[in-house]
Amino acid sequence: MSYFRPFVLSFFLIFLFSCVSIKVQVPKTLSGAHEIQEQWMELKFGIPDYAPTDPDYQVEFPNEDPVHFVYFEDGFTSWTGLGKDYTNLYGPISKLIRKELNDHKEEYPGKHKITIQKFKLESIDHCSYNQVTVEMEADIISSGKAWHYQFKDGIESRVTDCMATLATVPILLGWIIHLPYIGHRGNREDQLNQMGRVALLDFLDEIKKHSIDLKRPQSKKGNK
Repeated sequence: MSYFRPFVLSFFLIFLFSCVSIKVQVPKTLSGAHEIQEQWMELKFGIPDYAPTDPDYQVEFPNEDPVHFVYFEDGFTSWTGLGKDYTNLYGPISKLIRKELNDHKEEYPGKHKITIQKFKLESIDHCSYNQVTVEMEADIISSGKAWHYQFKDGIESRVTDCMATLATVPILLGWIIHLPYIGHRGNREDQLNQMGRVALLDFLDEIKKHSIDLKRPQSKKGNK
């Protein structure tokens, strides 16, 4: 019995500090997770190659670093002052947008030149609470009309390493309360993926709005 509690605590601490899997993509109505995997993994392998020089959809992100898609700072890294940077399983933000525009051209008529100025997705653990935030800015020219996009959103929750450790110490009894809460709020990985997708959807909705005028038939002179 004397070894049971330290063993359980060590097991959960290893679990808490395990690898984070970031899977941000443009949500579509698909029948299952395997279809999402198949559709978006092609970006990782570069087949097909969504060229950044497409004449209709030019997407640029100056100084983009695919390795730093997400900044993740948990309880352990907070003590050291160092965060963790993670890549996105399906590729950098510029490729995600490029793929969506090319795969669904009928939804984004006209020509769009997109210059992403900022994409910041991060999770910061403050022990008593955790903050997941996303920020995105871009300059766009849609069929000759220039406009600016800016977005910011976030989630604050009690899904933290400290809370998980406290739930583990009394022989896992705290998980009776904490586990349902995680099921409701999602873990930090879920929240990061959610915020990344929310930003992408909001941005693409704005692209669609600036494409609506191109779908409308031009009125003829002399008609009333």
